[in-house]
Amino acid sequence: MPPPRSDGTVRTVLRAWRRFTGGAGVRDGARRTLVACSGGADSSALLLALASVSSPPEVCHVVHDLRPEDEAERDAERTGALCASLGVRFHRVPIRVARAGGNAEGAARRLRYAALERIARERGIRFIATGHHADDQLETVLMRLLRGAGARGVAGIRETRVLGDGVTVVRPMLGVTHADAEALCARCGWAWNRDATNADTTRLRAALRAGVLPALRAVEPDAARRVSRSAASLASASDAVDAWAASVLADADKPDGRVVIQTEKFVYLPSGVLASLIVQIYDLIVGETGRDRLSRQQITTCIGGVLSTSSGSWRFELAEMSLRVCEGRVEFCKK
Repeated sequence: MPPPRSDGTVRTVLRAWRRFTGGAGVRDGARRTLVACSGGADSSALLLALASVSSPPEVCHVVHDLRPEDEAERDAERTGALCASLGVRFHRVPIRVARAGGNAEGAARRLRYAALERIARERGIRFIATGHHADDQLETVLMRLLRGAGARGVAGIRETRVLGDGVTVVRPMLGVTHADAEALCARCGWAWNRDATNADTTRLRAALRAGVLPALRAVEPDAARRVSRSAASLASASDAVDAWAASVLADADKPDGRVVIQTEKFVYLPSGVLASLIVQIYDLIVGETGRDRLSRQQITTCIGGVLSTSSGSWRFELAEMSLRVCEGRVEFCKK
């Protein structure tokens, strides 16, 4: 069932996978990868492509409780069948999103990546590959533009993401489209799972997919790949901004779990660097799991308050972090 490596989509995916997992100097056997596979066309195409190499991946299918049990069970069984046909190891992991509280989508994402990381660590695997593709990138960039996101947000889905020491998420499909994924599955004779929630146009992503993307493709058929390339360039610029902010944070005083920075340092930093600095301070004090509680408006208000306070004192609550400007310095601490 695995397609030949000469297949155009397979070549694109494998080229990106090798670039993200060490480059030309690493043998494929040293790139052990866990594929996050839902059984849909995109992750199935990713699995089919990576299964064509001499050292095939392992697969993790995460079952959560946000969908009807019979649908979730059917998808798990179907994904297991694909793994069996390819001769790859299959891991099925349940997660309980309903009891996590808060934003269900955000909770599902956190729990899903935690489950993938756990399996990867148990198996001694360094890389987790997901099926995010160019159309996902286009949708994500549009959604974040509509929300008024900054450079970090508009950079969209990153090609790689470090989860922890020794485990990195890679996204080799960002250079191919959903249509490419479906075509690859069809060439391999694989009938993929279809998730009914993808057609729910009350969700912004599905609404864009149904109503906006067809119009964009009518104007520019290659819109997804072009926007994906732009997002990659913006991600590189955003990384430079983050590095600048990180250097400021490295020089800051950090007494008793707080972060203290002299106000005068804020005045000369561009707003993008200030925004990145505040997010990094939040991650340090509160933790990344609380980052989804931050909004762009909160960060903008916070920056404005710091820059406009020339005398006296000013206090601001930023989700789970408190910020106080007093006596020429800015102090951040956990609420």
